[in-house]
Amino acid sequence: MKAYGYVKHGSPDVFQEYEIDKPTPAPDQVLVQTIAVGLNNRERSERATGGSLGSPLIPGRDVVGEVTEIGSRVSDFGVGELVMTHTERGYAEYVLADVDATVHVPGGITPTRAAGIITPGLTAYKAVKYFANVQPDQTVIVKGASGGVGSLSVQIATDLGANVIGIASSHNEDFVKSIGATQFVAYDQSDPATVLADQGDVVINSAMNGAGTDDDVKMVKPNGTIASVAHNSPMTDKPIKFVHIHPTNAMTDREALKAVVDLMRDGKLTVNIGYTLPFNRDGFVKGHQLLEEKHDGRVIIVK
Repeated sequence: MKAYGYVKHGSPDVFQEYEIDKPTPAPDQVLVQTIAVGLNNRERSERATGGSLGSPLIPGRDVVGEVTEIGSRVSDFGVGELVMTHTERGYAEYVLADVDATVHVPGGITPTRAAGIITPGLTAYKAVKYFANVQPDQTVIVKGASGGVGSLSVQIATDLGANVIGIASSHNEDFVKSIGATQFVAYDQSDPATVLADQGDVVINSAMNGAGTDDDVKMVKPNGTIASVAHNSPMTDKPIKFVHIHPTNAMTDREALKAVVDLMRDGKLTVNIGYTLPFNRDGFVKGHQLLEEKHDGRVIIVK
């Protein structure tokens, strides 16, 4: 089968096409024939950093496709069914999908849309429900509200009954309001930390690398919660709860994916698909070039 990866780190041009063996599912896995792949900034970062490798590295986590084989202990999935999975080695014609990180794609949702919500959906849902524990009627401030994780966080928190304030660039105001934010603050027109001082029961920071932690402290109410992708906790005397958003099995990927795709099925969640590219070397190179730049919307590879 064809797969796309690299034997040395570097620019997007390091991608090559490889012919590798089709994998065989373990008892708790299914084999999925790829239809669509969502690209993520983590894959861009991993590709760009490091030296040479001994063997080809096949990246990719977000795959939608058709089940072609099932493991001996699998009963929830059947051959021919359309599924979405959070997996590994996803830039390939066939991928192995663990049952606890795989869900069915409901009718009416295209593979492209489904592929666009896997990693950002998992991150957003766990951020809102598990790490921040958002409750109805809370005021929730979302930084990076126009991005993949941020826009989904706005919608998930809104569905929970929270009052959501979105922070993003001014040209994204209409979009952020259209997905549920009741108030919008443009970081390129004013200082959100000043405008929103002590207003958030919860601050969710999904901006790149969790930038601006000191501003998060200013915006959160005393005894409020900051849930951030930043790695370092803020130094402050203000009484707050700071939680780092990170991969966790306390809430399974399957549970989070099911919740997110059900919201999409019910028309309560949308994802901005910015680019669809072909499933070949040129497509993966172009996709990673887009990830290197300021881009608007999710980048999806489609067979």
